[in-house]
Amino acid sequence: MADENYHNLTELLDFLNNTYSLCALDLDEGVKKVFLFILYLVTFVLGLAGNLLVVWVNWQSRRRKSSINLYILNMAVADLGVVFSLPFWMLEAMLDYTWLWGKFLCKFTHYFYFANMFSSIYFLTALSVDRYFTLTSSSIFWQQNQQKIRMAVCIAIWVISAIFPIPEVIHMQLVDIIDPECMFMAPLETYDEWALAVTLMTTILGFLLPFIIILIFNVLTACHIRKSRRPESNRHCRLIYAYILTFLLSWLPYHSTQIALVLHGSYIYLNCHATAIFYFLYDIIDCLSLFHCMANPILYNIFSKDFRGRFINAVVKYIPKEKQGNANQAEPSTSITDHSVVITAEPAVLTNIVHVSEDKVM
Repeated sequence: MADENYHNLTELLDFLNNTYSLCALDLDEGVKKVFLFILYLVTFVLGLAGNLLVVWVNWQSRRRKSSINLYILNMAVADLGVVFSLPFWMLEAMLDYTWLWGKFLCKFTHYFYFANMFSSIYFLTALSVDRYFTLTSSSIFWQQNQQKIRMAVCIAIWVISAIFPIPEVIHMQLVDIIDPECMFMAPLETYDEWALAVTLMTTILGFLLPFIIILIFNVLTACHIRKSRRPESNRHCRLIYAYILTFLLSWLPYHSTQIALVLHGSYIYLNCHATAIFYFLYDIIDCLSLFHCMANPILYNIFSKDFRGRFINAVVKYIPKEKQGNANQAEPSTSITDHSVVITAEPAVLTNIVHVSEDKVM
């Protein structure tokens, strides 16, 4: 069995070397590694902090049945799953793809990453659809069963996302070349077909279909908001367009590059220098696709007045009562019933905490 694996590996490496021959370009791998390390580190720190904050604030206000908090909470959990896998990819890139963590983690880390990636994208998609129906639907069934529908959708998303990575993960293997590497090792006879099928599946199910749904329902939501002619309509519309643009910029370069490299050699032939640049930049493009882990907490939470109000509410719970009493004596206050806490704040902030309807837009 070992001889057969070795034979298949040497054949595959020879096949890949002949298929993906690169030009000799003077590209500085050292600079690339430094840039990648900084990029991974910033993404990890900001993604971890932002998504932990979202989970904490939503957990603190869990008794409040908000229109869309269920999707936002699950999306933050999925983004945390992606963030937790970043140290593995960062070290792998720094060590020239050497894999130090054994056969089990070779498969499990890839599975864990892709399952959470699909989940994050699908929760974002469901959030876009939900926001539109929450604003426009007058259906009695929808009004009476919103939370049950959202719970069912969340469960379905986790189940589907747990299934989709399987075709790729079953072909991930730890192989010893010079150093151990975690590689996609489909059978040599059907390697092209497997690589193309897995790439197209990921692109269609993880980018094209979600993006079309996100685009349609966000544009419909923006049109509905504009018709209301409220003073804040333009700001809300700009934020909705930022949702669409962020998703597109995060994933389009990654999927375009991956498809081009998979097709190259067997289906299309790219310019030699272009191919070399694609391979050089692939790690950076791959890392930049994780930008959504940092952007989602900001766009869908920190920019929301309702979230900022709930954050203030959650923080005030931990302020000693003596200090709250002193604040009450200093200025008039308004009671917030969510946590039975007295908060002194500007009227604009209090208005946004009290009126839950703001959540439907943000």
